[in-house]
Amino acid sequence: MADEDDGGDPVCWLDRLCPECGAVPTEDEPERCWRCGATERKRDTT
Repeated sequence: MADEDDGGDPVCWLDRLCPECGAVPTEDEPERCWRCGATERKRDTT
């Protein structure tokens, strides 16, 4: 088992979630929340 590559999602998705409702953004409209319509997103610029 030590030889297997676990891969997968990043450790933390918190910086990508909608600040209003916590939804994960879609690729269709990354600047607007699909659930609540919020438009302000905090993005990591590093």
